[in-house]
Amino acid sequence: MIFNVLFRNENVSVHVPEGANLRRVCLDNGIDPYPVLGGLLSCHGKGFCGTCLVGVDDAGKLSPPTKREARWLKRHDARPGLRLSCQSQVQGDVIVTTDPPRETGWHAHEYYSGRMERPWERVRKNLAAPAPPAEPAQ
Repeated sequence: MIFNVLFRNENVSVHVPEGANLRRVCLDNGIDPYPVLGGLLSCHGKGFCGTCLVGVDDAGKLSPPTKREARWLKRHDARPGLRLSCQSQVQGDVIVTTDPPRETGWHAHEYYSGRMERPWERVRKNLAAPAPPAEPAQ
């Protein structure tokens, strides 16, 4: 079967076969799953480092976590919906968020975390903002 993978931040939709590795899908389509240095410090898909962490809308559309991934997620108290892309195979239509916020609450706020707002995030906020009310015609 062929499934659709939508990368939310990049606004890119890709058709992939069942069982495709999510990290490989990212790299093959010019999407960087690594938030820092383009993966230079990564384990290259072995599941040790966690640099390819992504958010997914429905984790049931990916393969179950491997033992290595489950151990990494538990050790780092990852919230539900976060997966290591190198250990995940696509098994359904899924929406993926690259470089998801890892913390919740006030730690995730850019003022405290130092996380800079990216240009596409600004565009997305502007598109999501409600339109100003139209002035009545006289």
